[in-house]
Amino acid sequence: MTASKLKLIGSRYHGYSMQEVEGRQVKTLHFTAQRLEITDLVQRGALGNGTVMRAASAPGRVSTITDGPIHLYTRRLTGTPAVADHPLAPVTLSPDSLAMPNLDLGFLQLPKLTFTDVTAHNVELSGGTLFIPDARITVVGR
Repeated sequence: MTASKLKLIGSRYHGYSMQEVEGRQVKTLHFTAQRLEITDLVQRGALGNGTVMRAASAPGRVSTITDGPIHLYTRRLTGTPAVADHPLAPVTLSPDSLAMPNLDLGFLQLPKLTFTDVTAHNVELSGGTLFIPDARITVVGR
């Protein structure tokens, strides 16, 4: 997934989780949120046999996932985080990049966590209701 902005509202970090990807177990970061807002969403996913699906919002539009809790499992998240709307330095978060990746901070809820210029290698997203304004969905074969 790529986006110009990703906002996690009511988010918590639960440490890492093992998830199955193409028949093997991989470490992922586990986040939950009550709502996601994704500006300029472009999501790509392999459907098998060399076929890739691409779902995108219209440029400048904000896609939402509401009605949490939403569970997000990601292998890597790259972007520039902002705390209280003040951008920090660009980071890449992964289970291997964190000093204590399995530290469960689920007891600590952040009201709003924002990343700009985002690239996320998501393994699973579950829960909530997805809305992509002016969605454009394409399927490309090999």
